[in-house]
Amino acid sequence: MKKATLPTFAFSLLLLATACEAEKKAPQTEPTPALAPVTSSYTDITQDEFKNMESNLPEDVVILDVRTDPEVAEGMIDGAIQIDYRSENFADEVAKLDTSKTYIVYCRSGGRSSAASKLMTEELGFKNVNNLLGGYSEYSSEDFEN
Repeated sequence: MKKATLPTFAFSLLLLATACEAEKKAPQTEPTPALAPVTSSYTDITQDEFKNMESNLPEDVVILDVRTDPEVAEGMIDGAIQIDYRSENFADEVAKLDTSKTYIVYCRSGGRSSAASKLMTEELGFKNVNNLLGGYSEYSSEDFEN
């Protein structure tokens, strides 16, 4: 086996260094997509959290019931306003609300209120929206227990 001479070794290192430097400077043809964390734009609150604040809600807090008329006929949280999530003009009606206020949104069990909260924050510009987990079903069952 032949021994590499110093000039041959030096020349090989020079070629390697040049190739690496050229690779660093070469523009990337396809940008690497950034992975954004998935976050919700509203806050979920529990029944206990709501119960603790319910009697002392500031004036800028609006309780929004997004259930249907027949559901509301069975009862609703005191002071709530209703806009039916299933109505054709739901987004238009919600867009008329004051976006600077804080909202607590609820439905029967939490699905529609979650979707409504997402719509309010991501599409309609509301800043302070809270989704009541468990909805009116859990709220009213707790009322009977107390």
